[in-house]
Amino acid sequence: ALYRELDEKSKQLRAASESKDRFWANVSHELRTPLHSIIGLARLLADPAGGLDSEQLYQVGLIRSTTETLLTLVNDLLDVAKAESGQLVINPEEVNLPALLATLRGLSRPMTEGKPVDVVVNAEGVPATILTDEMKLTAILRNLLSNAIKYTDSGEVRLSVCTVAERIEFQVADTGTGIPAGHLERVFEEFYQAPGTRRGGTGLGLPYARRLAELLGGELTLTSEAGEGTTAVVSLPYGPPSVGTVVVADDDAGFRRVVKSMLTGIAGHLIEAEDGAQALSAVASDRVDLVLAD
Repeated sequence: ALYRELDEKSKQLRAASESKDRFWANVSHELRTPLHSIIGLARLLADPAGGLDSEQLYQVGLIRSTTETLLTLVNDLLDVAKAESGQLVINPEEVNLPALLATLRGLSRPMTEGKPVDVVVNAEGVPATILTDEMKLTAILRNLLSNAIKYTDSGEVRLSVCTVAERIEFQVADTGTGIPAGHLERVFEEFYQAPGTRRGGTGLGLPYARRLAELLGGELTLTSEAGEGTTAVVSLPYGPPSVGTVVVADDDAGFRRVVKSMLTGIAGHLIEAEDGAQALSAVASDRVDLVLAD
């Protein structure tokens, strides 16, 4: 009876989670089109040729900024729903890391909005390339830079990169308000914002960034003290792709030799099989991570 009750509760939780994801995705999708329309109309009204006076322009500006805030919430909801439903697909490629950092440098500077905050993106000594999903990594770092700038009234926000063994770490450090003790993990909960530090936003950015980091095979952690700033660290795998044991099944010895040379430095152990029977035997007798058949 206990097992049946646990199974039933588990099914109910899965159904609730799936319903929540579908709701977020559907509502977010249906809201984005009218919100884009409102923003576009506000831009047209604010055109100098529109003939609006200063007070009307101010009101149109409020409409536009409020709508953009709502659109940000909708996009965040849609991103989180995609992440939780498993619809996000990782497309790893060789990413030009200095070029990516240069892009982030350009994207982050307008975020300061005239505040006395220096945004430093340090590209000294960084690897030339990294094997990862460029869009996902850019989204993570842009989110962290945006958060750091939002909660820093003066001082510095610095993005730096270092390699540690087979990992690469992206650190975003700021001199902002910091996060009170006991809230470092709670800020990764959806919609949660630490008390006394709210400055807009949806409370979805950090949960989404952590989810993306996990999809990339890494992790996102925070260290902080109230009034002393915050340091966010994204740790990702670094180095050539690798697998454990690979079975190459093909009746062409020359082809097996070519594949074997291609897998040098990638596969920890390689098993050759001349036919299907040998391949099945190898899989049955050893822990195999990958099979390349015929």
